[in-house]
Amino acid sequence: MSQEAENILRKSLDAVDQHRRRLNWMLAIAGFTVAWEFYRLAHVEPTGDVPRMIVAAVMVLFFSTLSLAVLLVFQLTVATKRILRAIELASRPGE
Repeated sequence: MSQEAENILRKSLDAVDQHRRRLNWMLAIAGFTVAWEFYRLAHVEPTGDVPRMIVAAVMVLFFSTLSLAVLLVFQLTVATKRILRAIELASRPGE
């Protein structure tokens, strides 16, 4: 493999790693927010405040959906990294 192709591949792998780290933080924040919203929903329900309960339920649904979307993108980055790693290993001469 030429040096230029190796540099491009290395940059791609580094970009995938950086994106994956950001997604880890995003998933942690979204998971914490879902837990917090479930906690808020549990405390709103006994008071009988229906509009507030609806808002809390919508927030739980929104952040749950966000967490699932981030998890899906995270899995796509894992697959991308595996593909790039396989290309890198396949392009090396027999060692």
